[in-house]
Amino acid sequence: MSDNPGPPKSPISGERSAAASSDLDEQSRLQLAHELCMNENLEMSMPDPNSIVGHVKQIVHRAFWDSVRAGLQQSPPDFEHSLRLIAEIKGILLDLVPAQVQRAKDQINEVMDIELYKQQIENETFNLQGVVKFVVELMLGLCAPARDTTIRSILSQSDPVEVFREVFGALDLMRLDMANYQLRSLRPALLANSVQYEQDKFRSLLANNPATLDKTKMWLASTDERMRASGQPVSPSTLLNNAFIRVIQEEVDPIPETIAMDISRFITIARELSAVVFSAATILVLQTGVGPALQQDSFANKVRVTVYQLCSDELISHPRDILPNITEKLIDIVRETITARPLRDEECQNIRGMLSGLQSPSNPVYCLLWERAKQFFTSLCSGVVGPVPAGFSVCSADVQGVASKYTHLVSYNRGVFGPFYADIISEITSSQQAAISAS
Repeated sequence: MSDNPGPPKSPISGERSAAASSDLDEQSRLQLAHELCMNENLEMSMPDPNSIVGHVKQIVHRAFWDSVRAGLQQSPPDFEHSLRLIAEIKGILLDLVPAQVQRAKDQINEVMDIELYKQQIENETFNLQGVVKFVVELMLGLCAPARDTTIRSILSQSDPVEVFREVFGALDLMRLDMANYQLRSLRPALLANSVQYEQDKFRSLLANNPATLDKTKMWLASTDERMRASGQPVSPSTLLNNAFIRVIQEEVDPIPETIAMDISRFITIARELSAVVFSAATILVLQTGVGPALQQDSFANKVRVTVYQLCSDELISHPRDILPNITEKLIDIVRETITARPLRDEECQNIRGMLSGLQSPSNPVYCLLWERAKQFFTSLCSGVVGPVPAGFSVCSADVQGVASKYTHLVSYNRGVFGPFYADIISEITSSQQAAISAS
């Protein structure tokens, strides 16, 4: 075996490693703070036992509990594993007791004396059931009322291994309750200063890694190029409005750093808006093609609800993906609406033909309604509150609901990252002016 310890570690390498670790911590804090602000129902949850990680954990735990059981079944019992578990339980209980309740902490340290337990084991006077009773009574005093039944049931267990398993299971739930309580307690104070907090955290990340904004620069620069190529007037406001519309209209790749934490929300908004526009287009196509028999609001509302229900599956990226299913459901609705006579086969084929046009992303009805929805969203982001666009009368509440989510998300994002966007747009403008001067 070589005695050569290898080259010494570079101080610079160590500094980089520490900086990278610090960035990860800052990013995690920023992510958690952002989620707390954007999701009032945010809660920690237990890992999925059916996941791969969950299955591996079950296998490892099963092997461990088997070794605990084997030790306890020896004569005399081997309490080595049990003492380690009791010490871990003691540590968790001390963490769960509020800092100001010193008396309870003192009681835990006094009663759950591991050295004393070792002496009792040597003298064969150790009472595991007595330890369990103390632990359960203490847990009942610390837990949320909803956990009482679960914790009391531990005392009915006669198998010491199952007792340990249930104690740890209950402690995991109590720690989860404590974490969620702390999250709820943090939220009001965080909301009051959230924009400044996130801005400061991001600025700290940027100071350590200037490349943090490279993807955002690409996003805004490409939006600027598109607007100029199509003859649209470009200003900081119109550039940002168009850039954000792109996020719900197409797949922006690479994902800009400034919207990465909200990309799933933007995707959800894009899916919901697609369903709204598609249902409005479907209603117009059917009412125009079939005629007066389908002009009632009740018919239009049935179509709207049906399209939404069929598009509720998160695996469906766009209603076009399930157009055949939608078409057959809508034919059933037409049958129910036209009660004076049965719907003929050729009429069903005619409806299929009319709706098949919506399969194309360039369908004129869909594109017209999508453009109106975009203009509506853009106007709201510019502070102009106008009526719901023509063609969305039946879906007015839906389009307003999606618009509200979008404008809130964009407004918050611009509040946090506004200074960074301003610097990037200034750079883009300077580059444009330099290019014009050079030509």
